[in-house]
Amino acid sequence: MTAVAVVTVGCTGTDKGRQTTVAGQLPKDTVYTKKAAMSIYGYQPLRALQIVDSAVIVGNLGEVQADQCRARIYGMSLMTDQLDSLLGGPTDVRLDTARAIGERLLRHDSIKGNLLRHRDLLEILTYVDRKRNDTEGWIERSREMVDVCREIGPEAETDALRMEAEIGAAYHETGRHKEGMAKLDSVIAILSKKGTFDELDALIIALKRKIAILGSHDQYAATLPLSRLIIERLDDYEAHPDQYHDGSHQSLTMLWIYEHKNQKHIT
Repeated sequence: MTAVAVVTVGCTGTDKGRQTTVAGQLPKDTVYTKKAAMSIYGYQPLRALQIVDSAVIVGNLGEVQADQCRARIYGMSLMTDQLDSLLGGPTDVRLDTARAIGERLLRHDSIKGNLLRHRDLLEILTYVDRKRNDTEGWIERSREMVDVCREIGPEAETDALRMEAEIGAAYHETGRHKEGMAKLDSVIAILSKKGTFDELDALIIALKRKIAILGSHDQYAATLPLSRLIIERLDDYEAHPDQYHDGSHQSLTMLWIYEHKNQKHIT
C-alpha cells in the first residue's frame, strides 16, 4: 500500500519534488524502483516505463532487470493502444516487442540461473503467445513454466496451477477438448477455496477459460454458475481487499484500482 500511495502522489507527470545530485543523477531514495513501476503498469504503462528508465539511472535496477520489466509492461499492460502508439504501430506491435525482449532474456545467464526470474519471464511469454494466437507457443511456454514452478517448490504452486489452466484452454484450441476440460476442472476444484489474491486471480482465469470454451460450444446454461462464482468472489474481494493482499503485481494493481475507482480516468 505504501508503494501504491507513493506512486500515486508522483504520477502527475511534473516530478516537481524530484531532487538531483550535482552529477545530474537522481538519488536512490526516490519512487524510482521496480516495485513502484510494477504496481501501476497495468493502467499507467507510460509512467511505469518512465519509472523503469529512471530506476536504471539511479542504480536501483540493472539493465537486464529493467528489460524484464519492460517486457512485462509491453506484453501485459491493459492500456494496449497507448503502447502501440508509443512504438509507432501497427496494432499489437507491443506484443512483438515484448516477445523479442523476452526471448533474448531467456538466453541470459542471470535468468537461466534464477528460477524466480525465469518463472516471471515465462509468465510474460505465455501471455504474449496467447494474445498473439500462437497456440503451440502458448502450450510450450506454459509447460516450461509449470516445470519451473514445480522446481521452485510449494510457494509457486499457484502459478503452476494457473499455467495448467492455460494448457487446458490451449488444448481445446488444438481439438483436445476433453483433455483440456479435465485440466480446467482439476484446477478449478483446487482453487475454489478462498485464499490469497494470487489464488483468486488464478481461479478467475481458469473459470474464464472454461466459460469461453463452453460458450464456443453454445453451452451457455453451463456458464451461469461459473459466472456467478466469479461475481461472488470479486464482490468479496471488493468488500475485504486487505484479506486478499499478498504483495503480488496483480494484487498491487488491483489495490490501486480500488483506491482510485471513483476518479474520472479509471473505468
